[in-house]
Amino acid sequence: MRNFAIQSYQDLPLFGQFQSETDEVLDELITERVFGGRARDLEIWRSLDQAAARLLWEARTERVKLSEFAEAFFRRLAARLGHAMLLRKGEFYRLVDFVDPQGLPEEVTEKLDLLAALFAGAAPGEEA
Repeated sequence: MRNFAIQSYQDLPLFGQFQSETDEVLDELITERVFGGRARDLEIWRSLDQAAARLLWEARTERVKLSEFAEAFFRRLAARLGHAMLLRKGEFYRLVDFVDPQGLPEEVTEKLDLLAALFAGAAPGEEA
């Protein structure tokens, strides 16, 4: 989400301000919705090595509906900047280009591999 917002605003004047606003909105939401309002927990999470941070993130977001989180992010960012929302829920597929495949949970890659195999077997013009 952050990278999408940064790319979307990069051509606007005074972008540096938008980048800090983007980070502030994201930090606020993570603190509120992932760490229960505990800013210290956000700082601890940031200080962890990548593997430990990923494990903590997955544990803390297990019951967080991330589509609602993303929508809140784009809504708050729009309100803070006085702009229209960059993305709404039906447009979140556009975030895929900004995801590091190495950071995906194993469960997600397993499901995607199953879907790829399913679709590969259903290629047009081929009969079973």
